[in-house]
Amino acid sequence: MLYLESFLHRVTLAEIVSRWIVDQPRHGDVHTLKKVVNFNSYASRLWSDWLISELLESFNGTRFHSRPMHTKADVKDLVVDHPLYTNPRIEEMRLRYRRFPEDFYRETPVDGRIYFSGDEGAPRFGGATRIKRYRRIAEKGSRRIVDFMFDRIKRNADDLAEERARNLGIPREALVTPHEQMVEEFAHAERRLTKGIKRGTLLNEFPILTIPDAVGLKLIVEDSEYTRLIDIIKSNPRCRLLEQEHHSGAYTATNMRLAFILPKDKLRALPPSGRYLSTLAYRGLSPATLVDEYLEFIDTAEDHVMVEVIASSFLNFLESEIGASMHEERVVQQRSTIEYRSHLATNVRYLMSYMLTLCRAPGPPGELDEVPIKLWVHYIPDTVDHHLQLLYVTGGHFHDNVEKFSSSEQRTAQDEHEVEEDRA
Repeated sequence: MLYLESFLHRVTLAEIVSRWIVDQPRHGDVHTLKKVVNFNSYASRLWSDWLISELLESFNGTRFHSRPMHTKADVKDLVVDHPLYTNPRIEEMRLRYRRFPEDFYRETPVDGRIYFSGDEGAPRFGGATRIKRYRRIAEKGSRRIVDFMFDRIKRNADDLAEERARNLGIPREALVTPHEQMVEEFAHAERRLTKGIKRGTLLNEFPILTIPDAVGLKLIVEDSEYTRLIDIIKSNPRCRLLEQEHHSGAYTATNMRLAFILPKDKLRALPPSGRYLSTLAYRGLSPATLVDEYLEFIDTAEDHVMVEVIASSFLNFLESEIGASMHEERVVQQRSTIEYRSHLATNVRYLMSYMLTLCRAPGPPGELDEVPIKLWVHYIPDTVDHHLQLLYVTGGHFHDNVEKFSSSEQRTAQDEHEVEEDRA
Protein backbone atom coordinates (compact mmCIF):
# COMPACT_ATOMS: atom_id res chain seq x y z
CA MET A 1 0.00 0.00 0.00
CA LEU A 2 2.60 2.56 1.12
CA TYR A 3 5.35 2.60 -1.51
CA LEU A 4 8.54 4.42 -0.49
CA GLU A 5 10.21 4.93 -3.85
CA SER A 6 13.68 5.59 -2.42
CA PHE A 7 13.67 2.33 -0.44
CA LEU A 8 14.94 -1.09 -1.40
CA HIS A 9 12.48 -3.97 -0.90
CA ARG A 10 9.75 -1.35 -1.15
CA VAL A 11 7.09 -3.86 -2.23
CA THR A 12 7.79 -5.98 0.85
CA LEU A 13 7.33 -2.93 3.05
CA ALA A 14 4.10 -1.95 1.29
CA GLU A 15 2.69 -5.45 1.82
CA ILE A 16 3.47 -5.37 5.56
CA VAL A 17 1.78 -1.98 5.95
CA SER A 18 -1.31 -3.28 4.12
CA ARG A 19 -1.56 -6.38 6.31
CA TRP A 20 -1.08 -4.45 9.55
CA ILE A 21 -3.81 -1.97 8.62
CA VAL A 22 -6.28 -4.86 8.60
CA ASP A 23 -4.64 -6.50 11.66
CA GLN A 24 -3.22 -9.50 9.81
CA PRO A 25 0.46 -9.61 10.82
CA ARG A 26 2.43 -12.65 9.71
CA HIS A 27 5.19 -14.60 11.41
CA GLY A 28 8.47 -12.82 10.73
CA ASP A 29 6.91 -9.43 9.91
CA VAL A 30 8.57 -7.63 12.81
CA HIS A 31 12.04 -8.85 11.86
CA THR A 32 11.46 -8.05 8.19
CA LEU A 33 10.14 -4.59 9.04
CA LYS A 34 13.15 -3.80 11.21
CA LYS A 35 15.52 -5.11 8.57
CA VAL A 36 13.96 -3.24 5.64
CA VAL A 37 13.73 0.11 7.42
CA ASN A 38 17.12 -0.01 9.16
CA PHE A 39 19.14 -1.37 6.24
CA ASN A 40 17.55 1.27 4.01
CA SER A 41 18.45 3.94 6.54
CA TYR A 42 22.07 2.80 6.28
CA ALA A 43 22.34 2.12 2.55
CA SER A 44 20.54 5.30 1.47
CA ARG A 45 23.21 7.39 3.17
CA LEU A 46 25.87 5.71 1.08
CA TRP A 47 24.20 5.85 -2.33
CA SER A 48 22.82 9.38 -1.86
CA ASP A 49 26.33 10.59 -0.98
CA TRP A 50 27.76 8.97 -4.09
CA LEU A 51 25.03 10.38 -6.32
CA ILE A 52 25.12 13.98 -5.13
CA SER A 53 28.94 14.07 -5.08
CA GLU A 54 29.04 12.86 -8.69
CA LEU A 55 26.42 15.38 -9.84
CA LEU A 56 27.97 18.32 -7.99
CA GLU A 57 31.50 17.62 -9.17
CA SER A 58 30.40 17.05 -12.79
CA PHE A 59 28.34 20.24 -12.74
CA ASN A 60 30.85 22.50 -10.95
CA GLY A 61 34.12 20.98 -12.11
CA THR A 62 35.59 20.85 -8.62
CA ARG A 63 35.74 18.53 -5.64
CA PHE A 64 33.15 18.86 -2.88
CA HIS A 65 33.43 18.14 0.82
CA SER A 66 30.57 17.36 3.18
CA ARG A 67 29.64 17.48 6.84
CA PRO A 68 26.61 16.23 8.81
CA MET A 69 23.48 18.33 9.14
CA HIS A 70 21.66 17.67 12.42
CA THR A 71 19.44 20.76 12.61
CA LYS A 72 18.34 23.35 10.07
CA ALA A 73 20.60 25.87 11.81
CA ASP A 74 23.57 24.04 10.26
CA VAL A 75 22.58 24.96 6.71
CA LYS A 76 20.82 28.27 7.48
CA ASP A 77 23.88 29.63 9.28
CA LEU A 78 26.21 28.53 6.50
CA VAL A 79 24.31 30.18 3.65
CA VAL A 80 23.73 33.38 5.65
CA ASP A 81 27.39 33.66 6.67
CA HIS A 82 28.77 32.65 3.25
CA PRO A 83 26.36 33.78 0.49
CA LEU A 84 27.29 32.77 -3.06
CA TYR A 85 26.33 36.27 -4.19
CA THR A 86 24.23 39.10 -2.88
CA ASN A 87 21.54 41.60 -3.85
CA PRO A 88 19.09 43.79 -1.88
CA ARG A 89 16.65 40.94 -1.24
CA ILE A 90 19.41 38.60 -0.02
CA GLU A 91 20.75 41.29 2.29
CA GLU A 92 17.24 41.90 3.64
CA MET A 93 16.85 38.20 4.50
CA ARG A 94 20.33 37.95 6.03
CA LEU A 95 19.74 40.99 8.21
CA ARG A 96 16.41 39.70 9.50
CA TYR A 97 17.88 36.26 10.19
CA ARG A 98 20.69 37.74 12.26
CA ARG A 99 18.37 40.07 14.17
CA PHE A 100 15.64 37.53 14.91
CA PRO A 101 17.18 34.02 14.68
CA GLU A 102 14.43 32.62 16.91
CA ASP A 103 11.89 33.20 14.10
CA PHE A 104 13.51 30.74 11.71
CA TYR A 105 12.96 27.25 13.16
CA ARG A 106 16.68 26.77 13.63
CA GLU A 107 16.19 23.81 15.99
CA THR A 108 14.26 21.75 13.45
CA PRO A 109 15.93 18.30 13.43
CA VAL A 110 17.12 17.07 10.07
CA ASP A 111 19.09 14.02 9.00
CA GLY A 112 21.38 14.86 6.13
CA ARG A 113 24.66 16.26 4.88
CA ILE A 114 25.80 19.66 3.61
CA TYR A 115 28.06 19.78 0.55
CA PHE A 116 30.49 22.62 -0.13
CA SER A 117 33.59 23.40 -2.16
CA GLY A 118 36.56 25.38 -0.90
CA ASP A 119 37.58 25.01 2.72
CA GLU A 120 35.80 25.32 6.08
CA GLY A 121 36.90 28.95 6.41
CA ALA A 122 35.30 30.05 3.14
CA PRO A 123 32.88 27.33 2.06
CA ARG A 124 30.85 27.66 -1.13
CA PHE A 125 27.55 25.87 -0.61
CA GLY A 126 26.62 23.51 -3.42
CA GLY A 127 23.79 21.37 -2.10
CA ALA A 128 22.56 18.96 0.54
CA THR A 129 21.06 15.54 1.09
CA ARG A 130 18.15 14.79 3.37
CA ILE A 131 16.93 11.45 4.64
CA LYS A 132 13.33 11.87 5.74
CA ARG A 133 13.07 11.26 9.48
CA TYR A 134 10.87 8.45 10.82
CA ARG A 135 8.27 10.87 12.18
CA ARG A 136 7.97 12.65 8.83
CA ILE A 137 7.66 9.34 6.95
CA ALA A 138 4.93 8.26 9.37
CA GLU A 139 3.20 11.62 9.03
CA LYS A 140 3.36 11.76 5.25
CA GLY A 141 2.50 8.09 4.83
CA SER A 142 -0.52 8.32 7.10
CA ARG A 143 -1.72 11.41 5.22
CA ARG A 144 -1.65 9.49 1.93
CA ILE A 145 -3.56 6.59 3.47
CA VAL A 146 -6.09 8.91 5.13
CA ASP A 147 -6.65 10.76 1.84
CA PHE A 148 -7.41 7.43 0.14
CA MET A 149 -9.83 6.42 2.90
CA PHE A 150 -11.53 9.82 2.90
CA ASP A 151 -12.03 9.64 -0.86
CA ARG A 152 -13.40 6.11 -0.49
CA ILE A 153 -15.87 7.23 2.21
CA LYS A 154 -17.06 10.18 0.11
CA ARG A 155 -17.66 7.85 -2.84
CA ASN A 156 -19.62 5.48 -0.58
CA ALA A 157 -21.70 8.42 0.69
CA ASP A 158 -22.37 9.53 -2.88
CA ASP A 159 -23.52 5.99 -3.70
CA LEU A 160 -25.98 6.15 -0.80
CA ALA A 161 -27.36 9.45 -2.07
CA GLU A 162 -27.59 8.04 -5.62
CA GLU A 163 -29.57 5.07 -4.30
CA ARG A 164 -31.93 7.38 -2.38
CA ALA A 165 -32.53 9.50 -5.49
CA ARG A 166 -33.24 6.36 -7.52
CA ASN A 167 -35.78 5.20 -4.95
CA LEU A 168 -37.48 8.60 -5.17
CA GLY A 169 -37.49 8.45 -8.97
CA ILE A 170 -35.55 11.70 -9.40
CA PRO A 171 -32.16 12.58 -10.88
CA ARG A 172 -29.25 12.68 -8.41
CA GLU A 173 -28.68 16.40 -9.05
CA ALA A 174 -32.31 17.15 -8.13
CA LEU A 175 -31.94 15.54 -4.70
CA VAL A 176 -32.10 18.01 -1.82
CA THR A 177 -30.52 16.50 1.30
CA PRO A 178 -30.80 18.06 4.77
CA HIS A 179 -27.45 18.63 6.46
CA GLU A 180 -28.24 16.14 9.24
CA GLN A 181 -28.94 13.41 6.71
CA MET A 182 -25.72 14.16 4.82
CA VAL A 183 -23.81 13.78 8.09
CA GLU A 184 -25.55 10.48 8.82
CA GLU A 185 -24.86 9.15 5.32
CA PHE A 186 -21.19 10.06 5.66
CA ALA A 187 -21.04 8.32 9.06
CA HIS A 188 -22.74 5.27 7.55
CA ALA A 189 -20.22 5.21 4.69
CA GLU A 190 -17.38 5.50 7.20
CA ARG A 191 -18.75 2.56 9.20
CA ARG A 192 -18.95 0.55 5.98
CA LEU A 193 -15.27 1.21 5.27
CA THR A 194 -14.30 0.47 8.88
CA LYS A 195 -16.17 -2.84 8.72
CA GLY A 196 -14.26 -3.78 5.55
CA ILE A 197 -10.95 -3.00 7.28
CA LYS A 198 -11.91 -4.99 10.39
CA ARG A 199 -12.93 -8.02 8.32
CA GLY A 200 -9.87 -7.74 6.07
CA THR A 201 -11.99 -7.69 2.92
CA LEU A 202 -10.32 -4.46 1.74
CA LEU A 203 -6.80 -5.90 1.81
CA ASN A 204 -6.73 -6.62 -1.91
CA GLU A 205 -8.30 -3.28 -2.79
CA PHE A 206 -5.60 -1.05 -1.33
CA PRO A 207 -3.90 1.00 -4.05
CA ILE A 208 -0.21 1.80 -4.34
CA LEU A 209 0.33 5.10 -2.51
CA THR A 210 3.75 6.46 -3.36
CA ILE A 211 6.06 8.63 -1.29
CA PRO A 212 8.69 9.87 -3.75
CA ASP A 213 10.94 11.85 -1.42
CA ALA A 214 12.05 9.59 1.46
CA VAL A 215 15.52 10.51 0.18
CA GLY A 216 16.07 13.93 -1.36
CA LEU A 217 18.92 15.87 -2.95
CA LYS A 218 19.04 19.63 -3.35
CA LEU A 219 21.43 21.35 -5.76
CA ILE A 220 22.17 25.03 -6.21
CA VAL A 221 21.67 25.69 -9.92
CA GLU A 222 21.05 29.13 -11.36
CA ASP A 223 18.28 29.33 -13.95
CA SER A 224 20.69 29.89 -16.83
CA GLU A 225 22.57 26.67 -15.92
CA TYR A 226 19.58 24.37 -15.52
CA THR A 227 19.76 22.93 -19.05
CA ARG A 228 23.40 21.97 -18.48
CA LEU A 229 22.45 20.09 -15.31
CA ILE A 230 19.81 18.16 -17.25
CA ASP A 231 22.42 17.24 -19.87
CA ILE A 232 24.75 15.96 -17.13
CA ILE A 233 21.99 13.86 -15.59
CA LYS A 234 20.98 12.40 -18.94
CA SER A 235 24.58 11.53 -19.77
CA ASN A 236 25.04 9.64 -16.49
CA PRO A 237 24.62 5.92 -17.27
CA ARG A 238 23.19 5.29 -13.79
CA CYS A 239 20.52 8.02 -13.97
CA ARG A 240 17.24 8.21 -15.84
CA LEU A 241 15.19 11.39 -15.67
CA LEU A 242 11.55 10.41 -15.11
CA GLU A 243 9.77 13.69 -14.34
CA GLN A 244 10.33 17.43 -14.07
CA GLU A 245 8.02 19.80 -12.21
CA HIS A 246 8.65 23.55 -12.22
CA HIS A 247 7.27 25.49 -9.25
CA SER A 248 6.70 29.23 -9.39
CA GLY A 249 5.29 31.71 -6.93
CA ALA A 250 6.28 31.91 -3.28
CA TYR A 251 8.15 28.59 -3.65
CA THR A 252 10.28 28.54 -6.79
CA ALA A 253 12.37 25.52 -7.75
CA THR A 254 12.40 22.55 -10.09
CA ASN A 255 11.65 19.09 -8.71
CA MET A 256 13.03 16.16 -10.64
CA ARG A 257 12.36 12.48 -10.11
CA LEU A 258 15.27 10.25 -11.07
CA ALA A 259 15.69 6.51 -11.31
CA PHE A 260 19.16 5.73 -9.99
CA ILE A 261 20.76 2.36 -10.74
CA LEU A 262 22.50 1.28 -7.56
CA PRO A 263 26.17 0.29 -7.54
CA LYS A 264 25.49 -2.88 -5.61
CA ASP A 265 29.14 -3.90 -5.59
CA LYS A 266 30.03 -0.73 -3.67
CA LEU A 267 27.14 -1.22 -1.26
CA ARG A 268 28.24 -4.82 -0.64
CA ALA A 269 31.79 -3.66 0.06
CA LEU A 270 30.59 -1.43 2.92
CA PRO A 271 28.40 -3.48 5.27
CA PRO A 272 27.44 -1.84 8.58
CA SER A 273 30.31 -1.70 11.07
CA GLY A 274 31.51 0.28 14.04
CA ARG A 275 28.98 2.34 15.91
CA TYR A 276 26.31 1.89 13.27
CA LEU A 277 26.52 -1.87 13.68
CA SER A 278 26.12 -1.30 17.44
CA THR A 279 23.02 0.81 16.77
CA LEU A 280 21.48 -1.95 14.65
CA ALA A 281 22.31 -4.52 17.31
CA TYR A 282 20.61 -2.28 19.87
CA ARG A 283 17.55 -2.26 17.63
CA GLY A 284 17.39 -6.04 17.74
CA LEU A 285 19.30 -7.26 14.68
CA SER A 286 21.71 -10.03 15.64
CA PRO A 287 25.41 -9.00 15.35
CA ALA A 288 26.27 -12.60 14.47
CA THR A 289 24.11 -12.61 11.33
CA LEU A 290 23.75 -8.90 10.61
CA VAL A 291 26.42 -8.60 7.89
CA ASP A 292 25.16 -11.70 6.07
CA GLU A 293 21.59 -10.38 6.26
CA TYR A 294 22.74 -7.03 4.90
CA LEU A 295 24.53 -8.67 1.95
CA GLU A 296 21.44 -10.76 1.18
CA PHE A 297 19.33 -7.60 1.49
CA ILE A 298 21.45 -5.89 -1.19
CA ASP A 299 21.68 -8.95 -3.45
CA THR A 300 17.90 -9.56 -3.50
CA ALA A 301 16.90 -5.90 -3.75
CA GLU A 302 15.64 -3.97 -6.74
CA ASP A 303 18.37 -2.73 -9.06
CA HIS A 304 17.30 0.90 -8.78
CA VAL A 305 15.66 3.45 -6.51
CA MET A 306 13.74 6.61 -7.31
CA VAL A 307 15.05 9.80 -5.77
CA GLU A 308 13.85 13.41 -5.67
CA VAL A 309 16.34 16.02 -6.87
CA ILE A 310 15.52 19.71 -6.38
CA ALA A 311 17.36 22.33 -8.43
CA SER A 312 17.14 25.83 -7.00
CA SER A 313 18.94 29.11 -7.53
CA PHE A 314 20.78 30.44 -4.48
CA LEU A 315 18.24 33.25 -4.07
CA ASN A 316 15.30 30.83 -4.17
CA PHE A 317 17.08 28.47 -1.81
CA LEU A 318 17.40 31.31 0.71
CA GLU A 319 13.71 32.07 0.26
CA SER A 320 12.89 28.45 1.12
CA GLU A 321 15.12 28.49 4.21
CA ILE A 322 14.68 31.96 5.69
CA GLY A 323 12.38 33.85 3.32
CA ALA A 324 8.88 33.97 1.88
CA SER A 325 8.54 30.22 1.29
CA MET A 326 10.20 28.89 4.44
CA HIS A 327 9.84 25.12 4.45
CA GLU A 328 8.89 24.84 8.11
CA GLU A 329 6.00 27.26 7.70
CA ARG A 330 4.73 25.28 4.73
CA VAL A 331 4.81 22.11 6.87
CA VAL A 332 2.92 23.85 9.70
CA GLN A 333 0.29 25.07 7.25
CA GLN A 334 -0.02 21.61 5.73
CA ARG A 335 -0.63 20.08 9.15
CA SER A 336 -3.31 22.64 9.95
CA THR A 337 -5.36 21.97 6.80
CA ILE A 338 -6.10 18.28 7.26
CA GLU A 339 -9.67 17.83 6.06
CA TYR A 340 -10.54 14.47 7.59
CA ARG A 341 -9.96 14.11 11.35
CA SER A 342 -12.14 11.22 12.59
CA HIS A 343 -10.85 8.48 14.91
CA LEU A 344 -10.18 6.34 11.81
CA ALA A 345 -7.82 8.98 10.40
CA THR A 346 -6.19 9.47 13.80
CA ASN A 347 -5.63 5.74 14.18
CA VAL A 348 -3.87 5.57 10.81
CA ARG A 349 -1.40 8.15 12.10
CA TYR A 350 -1.03 6.24 15.37
CA LEU A 351 -0.36 2.97 13.54
CA MET A 352 2.26 4.44 11.20
CA SER A 353 4.03 6.06 14.15
CA TYR A 354 3.96 2.73 16.01
CA MET A 355 5.42 0.78 13.08
CA LEU A 356 8.33 3.15 12.54
CA THR A 357 9.02 3.52 16.27
CA LEU A 358 9.13 -0.28 16.47
CA CYS A 359 11.93 -0.28 13.88
CA ARG A 360 14.27 1.70 16.12
CA ALA A 361 13.15 0.24 19.45
CA PRO A 362 15.58 -1.99 21.36
CA GLY A 363 15.54 -5.71 21.81
CA PRO A 364 14.97 -8.76 19.60
CA PRO A 365 12.21 -8.47 17.01
CA GLY A 366 9.82 -10.99 18.56
CA GLU A 367 6.45 -11.75 16.99
CA LEU A 368 3.04 -10.08 16.95
CA ASP A 369 -0.13 -12.14 17.07
CA GLU A 370 -2.14 -8.97 16.61
CA VAL A 371 -1.38 -5.32 15.89
CA PRO A 372 -1.74 -3.27 19.11
CA ILE A 373 -3.39 -0.33 17.31
CA LYS A 374 -6.49 -1.24 15.37
CA LEU A 375 -8.14 1.27 13.06
CA TRP A 376 -11.70 0.53 14.19
CA VAL A 377 -11.07 1.01 17.94
CA HIS A 378 -11.42 4.37 19.71
CA TYR A 379 -8.26 5.41 21.60
CA ILE A 380 -7.12 8.39 23.60
CA PRO A 381 -3.49 9.48 23.13
CA ASP A 382 -2.51 8.04 26.53
CA THR A 383 -3.27 4.53 25.29
CA VAL A 384 -1.09 4.96 22.22
CA ASP A 385 1.70 6.51 24.31
CA HIS A 386 1.55 3.41 26.52
CA HIS A 387 2.01 1.10 23.51
CA LEU A 388 4.96 3.18 22.29
CA GLN A 389 6.56 3.15 25.75
CA LEU A 390 6.24 -0.63 25.94
CA LEU A 391 8.54 -0.85 22.92
CA TYR A 392 11.32 0.47 25.16
CA VAL A 393 10.62 -1.83 28.08
CA THR A 394 12.70 -4.91 28.86
CA GLY A 395 11.63 -7.26 31.62
CA GLY A 396 9.10 -4.75 32.92
CA HIS A 397 11.62 -1.91 33.26
CA PHE A 398 12.45 0.91 30.88
CA HIS A 399 15.50 0.10 28.83
CA ASP A 400 18.68 1.54 30.30
CA ASN A 401 19.82 2.95 26.98
CA VAL A 402 16.74 4.97 26.03
CA GLU A 403 18.35 8.34 26.84
CA LYS A 404 21.72 7.29 25.50
CA PHE A 405 20.08 6.05 22.31
CA SER A 406 18.18 9.27 21.90
CA SER A 407 21.38 11.28 21.87
CA SER A 408 23.14 8.78 19.61
CA GLU A 409 20.37 9.25 17.04
CA GLN A 410 21.58 12.82 16.63
CA ARG A 411 25.02 11.51 15.64
CA THR A 412 23.77 8.87 13.22
CA ALA A 413 24.48 10.75 9.99
CA GLN A 414 28.05 11.50 11.06
CA ASP A 415 28.68 7.99 12.36
CA GLU A 416 27.44 6.32 9.21
CA HIS A 417 29.46 8.56 6.94
CA GLU A 418 32.55 7.91 9.07
CA VAL A 419 32.01 4.18 8.51
CA GLU A 420 32.14 4.79 4.77
CA GLU A 421 35.21 7.03 4.97
CA ASP A 422 37.05 4.67 7.30
CA ARG A 423 36.53 1.68 5.03
CA ALA A 424 36.87 3.38 1.63
